[in-house]
Parts: sequence; structure tokens; C-alpha cells
Amino acid sequence: MLRDMKIILTLVAVCGYLVSYAQFDLKGHMKNLPTGETVIVNAPLVFGYFDDMNTPLTTDEDGNFSVKLPLDEEKIGYLRWGDRQAFLWMRPGTDLTVELDGSNGQIAFGGNMAEANALLHKLELWKAPLFFTDSKRVAVNEMQTRIIQPYLKQLAAKITKVDASPLTPSEKEFLKAELHYHFIVYVDLYVRTARWPREEWSNFIIEFMQGETPQPKSALQGPMYYSFIDAYVGFLASRAFSNRDDPTKFAKSLKSVYGVSSFDSLMSLAHEHGETFLNWMAVKRAFDANTTERYLAQQIKGKYDDGEVSTGNRLFEALELHNRNSTYLDTLTSIRASLMKRMATINNDIIVPDDYRTFQQIKTFVKQFQGKVVYLDIWGTWCGPCKEEMRYLPSIKEHMEGKNIVFLYLDMDDDEKDNKWREYIQANAITGVHLRKNNDDIQAIWKELMPDDASKHGRYPTYFIFDKHGNLVADDIKRPSDGKDLVKQLEEYL
Repeated sequence: MLRDMKIILTLVAVCGYLVSYAQFDLKGHMKNLPTGETVIVNAPLVFGYFDDMNTPLTTDEDGNFSVKLPLDEEKIGYLRWGDRQAFLWMRPGTDLTVELDGSNGQIAFGGNMAEANALLHKLELWKAPLFFTDSKRVAVNEMQTRIIQPYLKQLAAKITKVDASPLTPSEKEFLKAELHYHFIVYVDLYVRTARWPREEWSNFIIEFMQGETPQPKSALQGPMYYSFIDAYVGFLASRAFSNRDDPTKFAKSLKSVYGVSSFDSLMSLAHEHGETFLNWMAVKRAFDANTTERYLAQQIKGKYDDGEVSTGNRLFEALELHNRNSTYLDTLTSIRASLMKRMATINNDIIVPDDYRTFQQIKTFVKQFQGKVVYLDIWGTWCGPCKEEMRYLPSIKEHMEGKNIVFLYLDMDDDEKDNKWREYIQANAITGVHLRKNNDDIQAIWKELMPDDASKHGRYPTYFIFDKHGNLVADDIKRPSDGKDLVKQLEEYL
């Protein structure tokens, strides 16, 4: 019996050790936090920031907080306090203390992970480089002298700082890898937003990315590496399509990248399952199995979070088929079940009128809301900024609850995207009145709303206000992200 007791006590000790190891201990102190703001830690599924992964931290009367986060693998998370944020390098079985100041955004680190987090913070990898934030884009023949070479000097200085740090070799390897991918990703984004002729930017990407490989440069893969994956897939696509004038080479290139040699077959897959599915097909062929699994899990999470239910389900099926023992399946299954329950729930505040597609004039349609202010949002399910703005709408609607206001949405999507559009508004519980036009038909609406300024037609998102008499207001209309300023503007017309 004594022997059995020793075995039990040993098992309890081992289990206690394993539990403590599979967590990250975060403690800290907050001062000068604005009223109504909170400290939030976000531990992602793989990478990236998702609101549903937030853990709000409760502070005591002195501003102290403490939390033990379940963590079974090393990853980069996020810490937010007020309108400030920082990457958070989290490793199972370690601890970190932070001293935060809400007035100036200062952060100081202590504990096991202090030096790693302090240097990660100084490198500012969560920020876009200055060359990218400048709205002006240089010509393709100026890229080397005005963008790439100057930034490479800055990059070399940061790498020197990493090498001189007291971090372990593997930690240094990770930071240098993330710095490299940060550079590659933002050059890629810069070129793709430069509005050069297609052949110019395609040729530049092919040459610029030629020396890159899919193999990760460090054992730990961070958010910049996963962003690099998309850039690398874009490079593979550009290289394949550069052969489109040679049918034989083009078919061979498509086969190499996607596993499909027919362009028509590729477009059919894109039409049925979406561009993300094509990207995953390319990732599966180019990257190792571990990276492919993580990438796929992240894309599923992203699609479900974005309300793209059908695409998310198709990718989920691919994960079940190719990674049946994936550690991400349980979490994603739970997310999907919650989403499908929401999809099956009838929301009477989401209104799609019978003439949602066939109405001819927006001003005529608005007349039915006489006596109410109408806030019109012209958007598209394909438009990232449109969907980002919609995340601010719940708080706007909360402020306007019970008042005579109608939230009217006009979506621009092709007719074959009707189901995707309906899925999106249901999954995201976008209450209000919903209309849809395809690109050809919506042109008449743009002309109706902006008859004297064709240069602004087709800008998504764009917002309009109709007063209680159905008159279009000529003021500069605020966006949902303008928060209280939009609320104030709407209240002026009530």
C-alpha cells in the first residue's frame, strides 16, 4: 500500500509539473490607463490577432494584474493597453512581468522572458516600415536606390543589435528571421500597391523573390514568416503566369504550383472554393507538412472569423482529410459548431427585402423610411477595409438604439456571390436593411449619388446620410471607425 501511495504522489507531482509547464505566467502593473480602457492579452491559434482570443486582465485597486495562460507551444501573442500594443513572446513554462503606462505607451519587462521581449519590442516588427507608410510610390527603376538599399542598411543595424544581445542562439535566429521576412513582406506589399503596369510589378516580384525559399529560417515561426508564405505564393503565381503565352510551359508551371495543369480547371476551383483554397493548394506543394498544417488551420480560423462560412468549411474538410490528427481540430470544431448555430438562428433584425436586387434608384428606395435618418454603407464582401469598418458598427448601433435611424447596406458583388453575401451578413449579425447590385448595375447608383464627381465612383467603402425627409446630406460623412464623431453627426439630423 505504501508503494501505491508513492506511485500516486509521484503521478500527482508529474501532473502538476506538466500543468505548470503548459502555461505562461503573466504578471504586471498598469498606471495611467484611461477610464473605460482595459489591458488585454491575446494568445493566437497560430498567429494574428482575433478578438475572440482576447483575455481581458482584471487589475486590483493598485493596478496590478496576474494571469496564467494555457500554452502548449511557443508563439507570439499580443498585449494591448488602451490604444497601445506590443508583441508578446510567450513560451510554455516561463514567466513575464510587464510595467505599463497608459499615458505614454511605455512598457518595461521582467522575468524569464524579459530580455527576449524587450528586444522584440525595440525591433518594432508590428509596425510597417516608413517606406511603406508613405502613400507615394516610386517608379520600378528607382526601387533599388530609393527603397531597398536604404532599408537594407537599417536592417543590417537591427541585425547587429540582435547579434550583440545576450539572447540564446535560437532566440537570435528567430528575431533575425522575422526581420528578414518583415522586409520581404513589405516590399511585396509596396510593389503590389504601386499601381505599376501589371507586367512591371510581376517581373519585379519574380526577380526580387527569386532567392527566397519556403524553408523557415528559424525553428520558431512567427507572424512575419506566415505573412511571407502569402508573399511567396504570390511570387509562385506570378512566375507561373509569366509563361501564359507558351501553352506548354504555362500548363507545366500551373501543375508545379497548384497540381492542376489546366487554367480552366484552376479557375473553376477558384470560383467554387475561393482564392484562399488555391493558395492552400500552392502552400501544400511548396512548404513542409508542419507549416502547411499551421497555415491551413490559421486560414480556417480567419474564414470563420470573417463570416466566410462555405470557404471555411471547405478548408476544414481539407484539414480533416490531410491532417486527421491535427491538434487544431478540436478548437476549430468548437468554433465551427458555434458559427453554424449562429447561422441557423433567425435574426429578424437582418432584413433583405424582396426587391434587394431589382430596385432601380436608391433615393426612391429610401423614401419608405420617411421620418428616419438613413445611414447608407456601400461595400463588398471582397473589400477588406469595408469589413474592417463594420467591426465598429455594434458600438455605433448601441449608442443609437431606440432612435429613428436606419442602417442601410448596399453590397457590390457578382450575382453568383449572392449566397456568400447572405452568409456574411448572417454570420456577422449585421443588423439593418440589405441590398445588393453587381458591378454593372451599381454604376447607375453611383451616378445617382454622385452625379458631379465620377472620380469617386467605385470607392469602397463609401458612406452617405439621408435626412428624415429623404434628402441626401452633402457633408463629409464619417465612417464607423470615427466612433463618437459619427454618432454626433447622425444625431445632428435626428
